[in-house]
Amino acid sequence: MSLSKKIVISLILGLVIGLFFGEYCKFMSIFGDAFIGLLQMTVLPYIMVSIIANLGRMSMADGKTLVINGLKVLILLLLIGVLTLIILPISLPAWTAATFFNPSSVVIEEPLNLIDLYIPSNPFASMANNVVPAVVMFSIFLGIGLSKVKGKENLLHGLDVLSEALNHINKMTVKLTPIGVFFIAAYNAGTMSFDEIQRLQAYIVIYSIAVLLLGFYWLPLLIQSTTGISPKALFKATKSTLLTIFATGKIIIVLPQLMNDVKKLLIYNKQNRKEAASATEILMPLAYPFPNLGTFVIFVFVPFIAWYSGNSFGFIENSTFIAATLLSSFVAPVTGIPFLLNLLKLPQEMFQLFVISSVYTDRIRVVLGAIHLIALTIITVKLTLGGVAINWKKTFRGIIIGVVLTSFTLIGARYYLSFSLGKSDQYSNFIHIKMYNKHNFEAIKNANTLIEDTTYSKPKNQISTIKQRGVLRVGFLANRLPFAFTNNSGKAVGLDIEMAYLLAKELDVKPEFYKITEREIPTLINSGKLDIVMSGLITTTDMVENFKISNSYLDQTLAFIVPSYNRNKFKSKEAILSQDSIKIAISNRYFQKKFAPYLPNAEIINLTSPRAFFTNTAEEIDAYLFTAESGSAWTIIYPEFSVAIPQPTIIKMPMAYPLPDDSEWIAFVNTFIELRQKDGSLNQLFSHYIEGKGANYKEPRWSVIKDVLHWVK
Repeated sequence: MSLSKKIVISLILGLVIGLFFGEYCKFMSIFGDAFIGLLQMTVLPYIMVSIIANLGRMSMADGKTLVINGLKVLILLLLIGVLTLIILPISLPAWTAATFFNPSSVVIEEPLNLIDLYIPSNPFASMANNVVPAVVMFSIFLGIGLSKVKGKENLLHGLDVLSEALNHINKMTVKLTPIGVFFIAAYNAGTMSFDEIQRLQAYIVIYSIAVLLLGFYWLPLLIQSTTGISPKALFKATKSTLLTIFATGKIIIVLPQLMNDVKKLLIYNKQNRKEAASATEILMPLAYPFPNLGTFVIFVFVPFIAWYSGNSFGFIENSTFIAATLLSSFVAPVTGIPFLLNLLKLPQEMFQLFVISSVYTDRIRVVLGAIHLIALTIITVKLTLGGVAINWKKTFRGIIIGVVLTSFTLIGARYYLSFSLGKSDQYSNFIHIKMYNKHNFEAIKNANTLIEDTTYSKPKNQISTIKQRGVLRVGFLANRLPFAFTNNSGKAVGLDIEMAYLLAKELDVKPEFYKITEREIPTLINSGKLDIVMSGLITTTDMVENFKISNSYLDQTLAFIVPSYNRNKFKSKEAILSQDSIKIAISNRYFQKKFAPYLPNAEIINLTSPRAFFTNTAEEIDAYLFTAESGSAWTIIYPEFSVAIPQPTIIKMPMAYPLPDDSEWIAFVNTFIELRQKDGSLNQLFSHYIEGKGANYKEPRWSVIKDVLHWVK
């Protein structure tokens, strides 16, 4: 049985097992990750050896013109690839999913060092750290240097032996592909939500469009325009080889046959047999290790992941992506894509989606790669030996038809995807968020009953009073996402609400929640009518003048909430200061003091709450000065907005709980906070509410064993 059949059978079997056992297949991710590691093991060494050996054995005197022309054509083809990567994401529909707070976003960003990325000042460090562009650059220079050295035959022979050894290792690993695909398919089929599977189709659709348009229209048009070889003649000569490449998923195993096809095309096109054969035999093996459009364009997976995560690339991110892809495409996608995901701070775990989709995309990728090699070889040989004659009339007509065809295809794909994908369910998940720990929900009471109680006298000992009444009275402010808010059931939830339950449990009493306003805090706290206020309050000097507070239990990060299309205007101090006049909304004047150096030309607008900013339609406001942790939660409700944290200065603000003036009670709460910090409870709640893990809670995946046969619960 052929390897391709084994892979297809393994894929189907893995999908069946995943659907049958569901989340019981989670453990299989270990074996899938191990297989991916084996695939990546030989890629970088093999590419290094191939580039060095092919460039090293080339005679610069004999092949100078051929190589220069080949580089010109390669640059032209890669420019087509760059243009494709720029326009292809246009077919992705508007996706307004926002993201919860990510702690890595408040780490001071080191500026992208293009010298370290592309210049291998320490080649061994570049290899060890998988800095792909620098490793490729080192290999190119070493190969060129070797080409000018005499007595290099033994070294080249050694490199050929090493290349063959690496190729054998790769073949051994490839034999494990059915097993690896089985584990990856079973894990993903058992654990991926249907929403995730639905969104993955967007990547498969846009990449398939790229392969069809480039491989079967634009490249044949380029060949016909420059050499006169028609698409019909092109595919008649190469049809069987391309089908073999699609079936096997490999170009290298049919490279000799591909060279024979190109020779026949050149000879048929009245090119000198001997010269055409010689040039083809030099050029095609030399061009094979270099980037091809199939590999280059598959890196569209990276902007797809940015879109998938609700954070589509802006101009700066897209420029970084294109620049890094130019050299990352020298290596296989299994090496280049993880590097780019890490470079652009995208979730590494999304690489699993690429692997599962590669069962299909790898086959069309190598077909486009083969057509790229054919185009590169034919055009370069014709350019070198003579025979390039451009028919401008046919070329312009072909370009116009191609532009219309491409435009309609991309627009059609966007329309189809916008219809089939629907809307993000993040908002629904967020308002249905559950407590991290199991608690019996307590009703929210009216604070007016406390305010109007004139018979109440301030207790001498707050702890004794709490235990005598059997209730911990907790005040909270409305809409303090994600620290204190009401979910769709009208229940109080949030990090501080759950901390209140834990504090009440520590006292062996029940919590009693009162919705209050900021103005009511001093009266209710200083009188002892409320035992504590827990609502994500930022500590300020104004606060300590009005009432006692606990020790800080968490920090928040000052940031701007802006319309998503404007987020790059607020990502650095320089970007903010470069704007002549801006309108900044605030609801905490202390924030304005902290950010004063950033806002010398700003018009400050006071708002009562974040919601007033998000729902504002009467006045054009550029940004809202808030915190990243809270602001990220608000963007889930209003996903057309984003959080911008100005770099490189990160300003942190501590949070604390207002308390009555009782030293024993203050000491008790401070000890409680320290214990929750030490035992990890606070970190768990932070992950659940602030990072949104609670909102991303998935119901157990549907499976045959659970939902059909009912063998397990």
